Amino acid sequence: MARKLLGEILRDHGKVTDEQIREALNRQLASDDALGHILFDMGLVTESDVSAAWSEQLAAEIVDLSEISVSPDLLKKLPRAIAEKYNVFPVKAEAGAVSLAMSDPLDDSALDELAGLFLMEIRPVVSSALGIAQAIEKHYAMMR
Repeated sequence: MARKLLGEILRDHGKVTDEQIREALNRQLASDDALGHILFDMGLVTESDVSAAWSEQLAAEIVDLSEISVSPDLLKKLPRAIAEKYNVFPVKAEAGAVSLAMSDPLDDSALDELAGLFLMEIRPVVSSALGIAQAIEKHYAMMR
């Protein structure tokens, strides 16, 4: 069965209309932004709406980063500049895989670079862009 598109999920949940999705897709042609980010910037959905849709689309867990503690060793494997570049945050590593909170879990360039950096399988989990930015600020500041 084909995976539902993010816009379809948001439409099915009554968050956006087909016309609004078309407008966002047109805007996406002129940018590198993910559809969810564009719909958020248009003021049509919340970050929570986008996170829930990503979670449904990918059958991925939603993580509240304000509630986690992260191993300093795991943080050291992900330079702050890369975390900020892709808006990702490491959650945990186990069984040869690292769970990374991502605001865009389908960003192939991020997934490729991060897999090479960690030398482990990347398991995306979903978190809001704001939650990830706050976690980066909080946890990397403690490493100084």
